[in-house]
Amino acid sequence: MVDLPEGDAQERLIFYAAVHAALPEAVGDVQRVALTGAELGGRVFAEPFAPRWLSIWREAASEIVDLLGVQNSSEAQSRLNMIWARADARVRARTTPRKSLGGFDESNLNIQSTKRPYARYFAVEDYVYSHDRFDGTDSGPLDRACFIAADAVTVLPYDPVRDCVLVVEQVRVSPIGRADPSPWLPEPVAGRIEPGDTPEDTAHKETWEEAGLKLSALHAVADYYPTTGAFSEYIYSYIGIADLPESAAGLGGLATEGEDIRGHIMPRTELLALIAEGRAPVGTLQLSVFWLELNHCRLRQSG
Repeated sequence: MVDLPEGDAQERLIFYAAVHAALPEAVGDVQRVALTGAELGGRVFAEPFAPRWLSIWREAASEIVDLLGVQNSSEAQSRLNMIWARADARVRARTTPRKSLGGFDESNLNIQSTKRPYARYFAVEDYVYSHDRFDGTDSGPLDRACFIAADAVTVLPYDPVRDCVLVVEQVRVSPIGRADPSPWLPEPVAGRIEPGDTPEDTAHKETWEEAGLKLSALHAVADYYPTTGAFSEYIYSYIGIADLPESAAGLGGLATEGEDIRGHIMPRTELLALIAEGRAPVGTLQLSVFWLELNHCRLRQSG
């Protein structure tokens, strides 16, 4: 069962329950929604629930009830998996705090309001916040918008015996949005982290789905925000050790997700040259290739 947030209790409870294809029920003095046996987001839930899912549901509750009056319960239910994935990213962020250079943390930030004018596969959130400045003064209210996404994983498959890599090519919406005449780009394997999964789980799953490859090992490159000024996306990048004969290149992707992916196998040095020529303007790929350039000797010795 999942406790619901307070405020406008009756209407919010009914909407939350409808999104979860359930009826609210009383447990003592508390109104809750039972998920046992429910099929939601392509999943069937049964007690006892994993602690990670309890955290995801608590985090997701506010986004779900904020959809009241914006989307009907059926529309919201169809997007539960992405709502959960965004919630899972927030849970993951809270469990991995880091110390800033200046010593500031969330106690030096005051979020005065949050609005979510758009929420589908991605979401947009408008914030008004203030923060402590480095000179000791207060910033005053600032109006900022952020594009909200689930965390993601990238994998660059590498064969240390053949010293070659596999990149995938597909049409991408970001260059389309920028009016780039070449929206087909070489990239590492990539995918969003499904709610409840680990980055490593996602790395193996996406490499199989996009390239038909099984990885024998994963080497962490880095985890990072690619665009801190506008996008909440947080990426975990890996080099994946794989056997890459020429026959491993081919077509891939999930038809259910509209993916049309072509794999290309090439020598590691050739991919480095593509980057130098400006033909691979993809940050996640460049970061992984530069890491591989620093570490390929070690991987070849151990592989």
